[in-house]
Amino acid sequence: MSQTASPSAPPALPPSSGPAATAATARGLRKLAAIAATFALLGLATYALPGSQRLRPWVPGEGVPVARMFADSEGELTELPEFAEAAVQSNESANHAQVGDRLGPQVMQNLGEDPGDAQGPAAPGAAGPASGSRERVLASEYEGITQHIEHPDALKAFFTKLAAAARGQAGAIARVAHYGDSAVAADAITSTARRRLQQRFGDSGHGFVLIARGSMHYGHKDVLQRSSGGWEVNSIVNLGLRPGLYGYGGVMARGGGGERAYFGTVSDGTLGTRVSRFELFYQKGRGSGSLELKVDGQRKGVIQTRASKTEDAFHVIEVPDGPHQLAIKALGPPSRLYGVVLERGTPGVVYDSLGIVGAIAERLLGAEPEHIAGQIAHRDPDMLVLAFGGNESAYQWLNIEQYERDLTKVVEHMRRGKPKMSCLVFGPLDQGERDKRGKVVTVKVLPKIVGAQRRVAEQQGCAFFDAFAAMGGEGAMGKWTKGRPRLATSDLRHATPAGYEVIGNMYYKALLEAFAAFTARGGT
Repeated sequence: MSQTASPSAPPALPPSSGPAATAATARGLRKLAAIAATFALLGLATYALPGSQRLRPWVPGEGVPVARMFADSEGELTELPEFAEAAVQSNESANHAQVGDRLGPQVMQNLGEDPGDAQGPAAPGAAGPASGSRERVLASEYEGITQHIEHPDALKAFFTKLAAAARGQAGAIARVAHYGDSAVAADAITSTARRRLQQRFGDSGHGFVLIARGSMHYGHKDVLQRSSGGWEVNSIVNLGLRPGLYGYGGVMARGGGGERAYFGTVSDGTLGTRVSRFELFYQKGRGSGSLELKVDGQRKGVIQTRASKTEDAFHVIEVPDGPHQLAIKALGPPSRLYGVVLERGTPGVVYDSLGIVGAIAERLLGAEPEHIAGQIAHRDPDMLVLAFGGNESAYQWLNIEQYERDLTKVVEHMRRGKPKMSCLVFGPLDQGERDKRGKVVTVKVLPKIVGAQRRVAEQQGCAFFDAFAAMGGEGAMGKWTKGRPRLATSDLRHATPAGYEVIGNMYYKALLEAFAAFTARGGT
């Protein structure tokens, strides 16, 4: 019996087809449009409502919209959604290509010119003309200068000695006493200035180094300095000594019972490898102990620091010019020591980096007047540099008139030991903070501090170097944190090693330009 085949069932419609599905899709699109419109309205509201600046999805100058929402507390981008990664990578590449535009060509021209820790050959032109004609400065040597020394005539005493050193005159050592805060304590800006001045005009030794650093972030380049852990460190920042006998470097170390300190030359590089004279700065007084001195492991005698009255003292050890190490051992009751100088007898430059962690300029007034005058007179610097202002900017309600009066007193106080030495006020770096939107801006009081320093410098017959302007002025710290390499740290108060190198190069070139003008006038 034959069977009739039944017609096959029609195929099922795909889910996306048919009137019902089309209507569902339309409803979904309307919902997405409503959500998008809501977010758009909320975003627009942030531009109208007060106090909502930080919630705005984008402002001119930013890269990818809403990318800020994925930044950490310091404004650095963390993990981004996939939709933003490609755009950010593209933006970073563009930023890297445009970093010179952001920081300014002057900043970029002063990056990477320091001989560095390896102390390789100096940058082209950095060494100047051939030996025997070092007094003549070529314009190419200060190419890329961004900030000039203001009132350069105030540097006549220093430039006169520098010219003598350039001519190779016997005994001509141009000494600089550079006081400042943590940047100087770390020998940051000062190491670049020292290296470049010594490479060009001659290496007369590293200069003054503290006996011990305690818990301070203190350290110098191109010199050996270490100490045992039992020294009691007294900084002028704390104003704990009565009277204020803190020594030339503003820090007195007290130690006995076998505490040790070591100072010497380094084995690598072209600077800091030779010394011909160690000089110990210390204090005599009642109840003090003694100090055993050794050079290269050979005993050089014992110094008695006990005396009937308190007084400053100095002890010199001459050695053949070359690599050497001085070891100091405190014996018996505690002795009080200030620091050690390493010098050579050859013409050139010595740059004392006298940084005190946490210092403001006014703290220098804590040094007993006759004491600090005697310390400076003995050290006999040709130029005094005062580099403060960064820590002062932390005081939001700083009274500028009082600050100006205090700084005037500081200049007078520090010049008493040698009134005829040159004087230079070194302005602070930009100090940043974040506004309500998270943008890095300059701390409001900083430009006022710079203005006060400029006025004091002019009134007191000092030169002035405006490091704030050299960096780029208002908002420079924000730009420096975005540089590649990064030139400032996330605390928005300090530069990175590369950033300090930039400032050191700018400062060196400004000095060199002013010196060139001085010699062109015949040294007048």
